[in-house]
Amino acid sequence: MDWICENKKLSNNELTGLELEEDFLRLREGMDEGFLVTPIIETEKFSEITPSWNSRTDENSFVEVFIQVRIENQWTDFVSYGVWSTDGFNKGIKEHGNYEHIRVTEDRIFIKDNKFADAVRMKAVLTGKSPKLKLIAFSTDSGEDEELEGDCYRIIENVPTISQLASGHKDSHSICSPTSLTMTLKFHGKNLSLDEVTKGTFDTGSELYGNWPQNTAYAGEQGMRAYTKKCKSINVVKNLIAKGIPVVASVVSKNKEQLDGAISAFPSGHLMVVVGFQNVCGTEYIVVNDPAANSDEEVRKMYNLDQWVKVWRHYIYNIIPNVEK
Repeated sequence: MDWICENKKLSNNELTGLELEEDFLRLREGMDEGFLVTPIIETEKFSEITPSWNSRTDENSFVEVFIQVRIENQWTDFVSYGVWSTDGFNKGIKEHGNYEHIRVTEDRIFIKDNKFADAVRMKAVLTGKSPKLKLIAFSTDSGEDEELEGDCYRIIENVPTISQLASGHKDSHSICSPTSLTMTLKFHGKNLSLDEVTKGTFDTGSELYGNWPQNTAYAGEQGMRAYTKKCKSINVVKNLIAKGIPVVASVVSKNKEQLDGAISAFPSGHLMVVVGFQNVCGTEYIVVNDPAANSDEEVRKMYNLDQWVKVWRHYIYNIIPNVEK
């Protein structure tokens, strides 16, 4: 399930030192720190959760998002997802957390010991000169699947192809996420270079480029409505393609043979942009811009859909245009 609170609805939460200005929460005059705390959000039982936020920050403005979950009537402590600031000024989490009932990574919280959580609270702390908050969200592995809507058997042709391996970046083997994000943002009309996006999404704590919440936070900084989403099935991706929206998706594979046509296995995970689906003689294929290619011309690929779904983590970056006010 997805829970999203955005725009003017942000004022429905408990606010301290913050006020609503059009569709953003901002610090009150004379304040250098403000807090938002959500009410208790009852959910269906879940075993993993990922947070997201969209904000406006700079080198002197920061947003820190916390999340806590309820497990068998006991609340965990609030878990910080790092102090976010765009353009490489964030302060990420340096170590994964292993608590009594949860395991925390840079992307997700996992409920341990075959238990489940059934409620969530989020907190956002705004500090500095002029931070603004537009959206907070979380996505869990609970909830109902989507019904298929529209025709997904199409290819979104005008998504640019960018190879991470041919980029010349010093960490070219590690930048699949910002490369995929760059392709998506360029499709949406954002004139950003790969170097700008890699700098903006780099997690200074874990020293990773693939922190999912920080990648969607960066997209939010560019005026997009962006959050990390856990999908029940491929239907979610197919519905977005039917609407003409490319989708950044995460896969993981132990060996190259799991995904025919892939340049390698992806044991640490990998991100690519889904741009369409095709049915060839009764076999379904997913069409992607896979940044793990030796040249920009080799980025567009077709993978057998059954194989691809088996290596897909069922997580996507849900990124759509956002009307600025």
